[in-house]
Amino acid sequence: MILVEEGQSPIILCLPHSGTEIPPAIAKRLNATGRLQTDLSWRLEDVFNMREDLGLTVIRSTISRYVIDLDKDPETHLSAAVDPTKALCPLTTLDGKNLYQDEEQPGSTEIEQRMLLFHSPFHRALRQQIERVSRRFDKVIILDCQSMRSHIRGVTDKGLPLVNIGSFDGTSCDPELRDLLAESFKNQKGFTVSVDEQVHGGFIARTYGLPESGLHSMSLLFAQRSYLRHESPPFEPDTTRVRRLKAVMEDNLSRLIEWAGVSEAPAEPGNDLDFILGSLLGQNIEANVSHESQKPLTTSTLPGADLTDVGITEDEPVKPILLAD
Repeated sequence: MILVEEGQSPIILCLPHSGTEIPPAIAKRLNATGRLQTDLSWRLEDVFNMREDLGLTVIRSTISRYVIDLDKDPETHLSAAVDPTKALCPLTTLDGKNLYQDEEQPGSTEIEQRMLLFHSPFHRALRQQIERVSRRFDKVIILDCQSMRSHIRGVTDKGLPLVNIGSFDGTSCDPELRDLLAESFKNQKGFTVSVDEQVHGGFIARTYGLPESGLHSMSLLFAQRSYLRHESPPFEPDTTRVRRLKAVMEDNLSRLIEWAGVSEAPAEPGNDLDFILGSLLGQNIEANVSHESQKPLTTSTLPGADLTDVGITEDEPVKPILLAD
């Protein structure tokens, strides 16, 4: 299910990894490690439950990233499933532990169905909100908000800074905006900040970051110690930490709104933004919409494994890249 809260400010928040739901047809094939779902952005929606006067638009999915990663490129080849930093439907945790029981991994047909059921609707909803907000404001800010454990073997061996910002080296947004957000965090006592180092940006930031057209997109990744009591099941929120991070984020988002300004967008933008938005994901989204309408799918009809397309998954060291290049 895609959840959308429409706001009246120039900021759109995406939470692609906060969902926890796994359809029964998939859940029964996961092993004990898969059922723990340790790589989700646990309870992050609690942090972004902010005061209404900020006017934020929030888009999130209830589906787990272990079903499909909404911040990954739908064009990703199936062979990339052995690398959880690139996989559309990961077969392992970020530290290389298998998620599925033997011979129960999804094949190409099932991955395509998951994309039609969950990935395409999320990005269609996001694109609709960008279109709506861009009709009102000259500048639109899209923040891809995620969280992860502070220490993951082979990924964050030296520990994850509290706040990690990715902007593809300032190409997915105005560098001034990125620096404003980074400085806002750095001015807070106890906050460690990484900019375009631990995180360079994911599919959302890369796809929707078109600063020359007024669309400014960044990835914003929090270490889970910033708001959780423990970074392990049941991933219990720490009330004090949640309150503090929320207060800091509310102040920072107010600064971003001020940067974007409140000037109304021109009635007929010269850059033909509607055309640009319609082309953001190429022909894949439109093809999926048509296909979806002709062939209704349900989670109960997802097929089993197709190992001829998957190959053998081995526990290999994970490259220290948190989000897709």
